[in-house]
Amino acid sequence: MENPVIHRDVNVFVQNACIGQYISVEIMNKGRERFKSSLIGMKNQQYLMLELPHLLKYGSLRDQLLLGQALVIRTICEKTTGECMGFRTNVEGVIKSPYPVFFATFPAEVETRELRNEKRSQTIIAAHMFKQEESDAIEGVLTDISAGGCCFELEVEQSVAGIKAKSMYLRFIDPESGQIVRRLGKICSQRKEGNRIALGFAFVEDLQATG
Repeated sequence: MENPVIHRDVNVFVQNACIGQYISVEIMNKGRERFKSSLIGMKNQQYLMLELPHLLKYGSLRDQLLLGQALVIRTICEKTTGECMGFRTNVEGVIKSPYPVFFATFPAEVETRELRNEKRSQTIIAAHMFKQEESDAIEGVLTDISAGGCCFELEVEQSVAGIKAKSMYLRFIDPESGQIVRRLGKICSQRKEGNRIALGFAFVEDLQATG
């Protein structure tokens, strides 16, 4: 794996993060305990607002989020490259009502590290997604692609929260060969913004096609 790249531009986090995305928080104490959170909001160069850990699953960790407690936050560059992004921060405050959130200092510097084995190329390729029958295919666009996976974006109604399926087929025209390609992909991530959902796919072997 490549060495991390250190960014000291305070806009790096804003340019690469999306509201609502998954966040991993590590408490810098003896136990180095971690919990899952999500980004609720931010004020550039001042603070981040994140969900408090779930009371039933991480209730004991809430008491450790005291003013000034050092944390390490890790997440993915959802908007751009899909790299891992991490930085050190501190607890600025906690609010438990009406919504359980906490505030963290805005990062002064951010490390990014490549996670994927293959670099993904930014693209705009018309594609169709379907479960079994192509007659029920959903239109969308591949916004990046590599040998191992891709990102597929589609428009949905506001009432649609996400895609329940764990895997789907994708059909598109390969930009290099000009041939129609059908690939089975495992849905590894999904993010909704407005009426658009971005699905992160990892290509897997299609056993029906090979067997």
